[in-house]
Amino acid sequence: MEKRDLGKKIQMLSRQIKRRMDTALSEYKITGRQVAILLYIYEESKKRDVYAKDIELAFDMRRASVTGILKLMEKNKIIIREGSPKDARLKKLTLTDRAKEARQKLKKEIISVEENLIKDIPKENLKIFCLVMEKMSKNLCEKEKKKEEIK
Repeated sequence: MEKRDLGKKIQMLSRQIKRRMDTALSEYKITGRQVAILLYIYEESKKRDVYAKDIELAFDMRRASVTGILKLMEKNKIIIREGSPKDARLKKLTLTDRAKEARQKLKKEIISVEENLIKDIPKENLKIFCLVMEKMSKNLCEKEKKKEEIK
């Protein structure tokens, strides 16, 4: 494989995963990204209040993207955004009862898709793949930081 094919292959795999997740979750009228955010809010809200900024950091997403996703999740009655008692400018993210009920089913769908994704791949290869992906991500982040330092 040539170096210039890496980005293309990563994009293709990402689209395939997204399509598979969206198909598997279509009966819940929720996308794979929204489920990941739902599960994140569920887990983190056990420990602390969760805000849009937390989603940006946890998923390495831009503010505008997070805002759009959260607005849609609110419209579809997955989350409620309510004023924070500590800072009126912040909107605390809370799951609706509907989201809490669907959480277990959704988590099972994710596990099923991920199990299918890694089927017949030796554990050692998966470990190496994950390490390489993390390094690639770090490399790109370092390049972005250098660009911002120059500005």
